[in-house]
Amino acid sequence: MSKTKKKITPNSPTVDKSSKKDNYYVLKEKDHQAIMNLIGEREDELADLYMRMALLEADFVELLDAYCQFIIPNVPISKIAKTNLLAYFSYELLKPLKAVGLTQTDKENVWKSKHFDVAYELDKNNDLALSFKMEVVDTRFESAYMPLILVHPKEMTVEVDEKQVLKLIHLWHKDKIFSHNQLSLINYDLNQLLAWFKELGFEVAPSLLDNTHALKREFSSELSVDTKVLDDIFIITMESTDYDFEKIDDTHYQVKLNQEQTVDIFSENGKTRLFIDSNNRRRSILDFFTNYPFLVPLIVRN
Repeated sequence: MSKTKKKITPNSPTVDKSSKKDNYYVLKEKDHQAIMNLIGEREDELADLYMRMALLEADFVELLDAYCQFIIPNVPISKIAKTNLLAYFSYELLKPLKAVGLTQTDKENVWKSKHFDVAYELDKNNDLALSFKMEVVDTRFESAYMPLILVHPKEMTVEVDEKQVLKLIHLWHKDKIFSHNQLSLINYDLNQLLAWFKELGFEVAPSLLDNTHALKREFSSELSVDTKVLDDIFIITMESTDYDFEKIDDTHYQVKLNQEQTVDIFSENGKTRLFIDSNNRRRSILDFFTNYPFLVPLIVRN
């Protein structure tokens, strides 16, 4: 029995039955996919609303967890949820400023208090940078935001930028942007924040801003040990019964202050090196130099 071979010719092509699928079912599939997409979008919106509600009701620990869960690894969340999380978290950090009128501004990342504004923003590592803009004595001038504090939520540490602290002294003494009283108030407010960070569980390393430690620090300055500056210090110390000035040798001088505090001045290769010893008296560098302004020209000069 012979097998019959199917003859294929150009006039008898094979037919794909799926190509003749009823258009009714094609439309149903499209509608099904569209509805699934809408459901997915609504589920995302609902999840976002639940998240925003949870953030509204969260305490600091819960906000910290959310920060580490979403902000640090840059997990995609809605812009509103991210904005709210950063606002609530920064408020918890700045709570001590409630005593000096902490309020929101029309800028979403800026808080205002009596003595300065605080702007918060994420740095390249998604840590929270706090920059401070101080009120000025003369309203013809305007100060810039100074990035003083960096908060590391994941490591639970806080850094103070000491260069910015020294810049505050420069703006007060040389540029006359701030008054003595202003700097004292700013010093107090900033130390209230540092103390609060510690209460929240952050590790805050000693810094020039911190007034909870004795001041025993060495400073180096590109400025030379100027003869006129030394003469001015000598005159002031000799006119006061609380101070004294001693020349140890040609490159070493010592200023003796009240409460047995000392400042050693060294002239080295045309530069100035200082060693400040507050004799276990707790004070920040702002507190020190605002109390002894005649020593400021050793690090800041007109």
